[in-house]
Amino acid sequence: MTYPRIKIRALQAFVAVFEEQSFSRAAERENTTQSGMSTQVKELELTLGTQLLIRERKKLMLTPAGKIIYREGQSILKALMATEKSVSEMQGGVAGLVRFGMIPSLTRSALIPALAQFKSEFPDVELSLLEEYSYSLMRRVLDGELDFALVPSTDVPSGLTARFVGRDREMLVSNATSHSDHDHMIEVPLSSLQGARLIVPSRLNVRRKRIDTLLNTHGIHVAELLEMDGMLVTLEMIGATDWVAILPWAICHRDRLGDVRRLNPIKDPPISLDYVLVEKTEAAQPQAARLLVDCLIQHIAKILADKTSGNDIGNPEPLHQKI
Repeated sequence: MTYPRIKIRALQAFVAVFEEQSFSRAAERENTTQSGMSTQVKELELTLGTQLLIRERKKLMLTPAGKIIYREGQSILKALMATEKSVSEMQGGVAGLVRFGMIPSLTRSALIPALAQFKSEFPDVELSLLEEYSYSLMRRVLDGELDFALVPSTDVPSGLTARFVGRDREMLVSNATSHSDHDHMIEVPLSSLQGARLIVPSRLNVRRKRIDTLLNTHGIHVAELLEMDGMLVTLEMIGATDWVAILPWAICHRDRLGDVRRLNPIKDPPISLDYVLVEKTEAAQPQAARLLVDCLIQHIAKILADKTSGNDIGNPEPLHQKI
């Protein structure tokens, strides 16, 4: 019995065309021509004897066979890349360039100690960090500009895989000298926002929709809204005025003593925020990137676990134990 022989280039072309929803964009991504991409996809369909892609309302859709090839193809391509990288990494130590992205909530808290540990253990690795918001970071990972990104949990585009990193809790953040019925780090109900001057992210931020929904669902009317996407300037504004905001614990971690800004975990209802690692589904991370991910996740876990006023948790284990 003979079996169809699927060519790797044809599989790469098919995956790229579906994820990019365009033969021209897929060609640019794979550094080839549009006609070449079309030929590869047609050859794959001829090899398998079935149609894999159909166009509906200007969108490329997968046929039942296409869904199988796309799902299994991603695994095959990722396994091949992992094999190549494993053999390549046997030739030397941990080195190379790692390009990664993080949201501001995590850069303010976990980044500095994580990089200090990582660079002390792996000085030959070059690092390139981009701090942006989730949608932009996910797009850059999909386009191959970043090896991975750490973002809030949200809808992940086709071609990316998300892995749970940790669960954060949203805080009501206010000026430490402003009048309040609640002391620092005491839980407060969401209704405490009634009549407040509230800073919120713009509507492009994934957290804004959830904040709006909560306020509307619980009938909370604020006195004034100010849209502001910069989390650091939001913190500065709170420290100098009577404006308040709903922010994740991670970005507030430096304020855990309560001397400049008062932090109050929100209850009734409690509001959580999940962080995920996103990476290209068919891409295999190099060793340096995998080790950096381990390091960042260790320090993020440390920050998320430290919800007592000023008490830090013990040192993370050395990364070289995980190589």
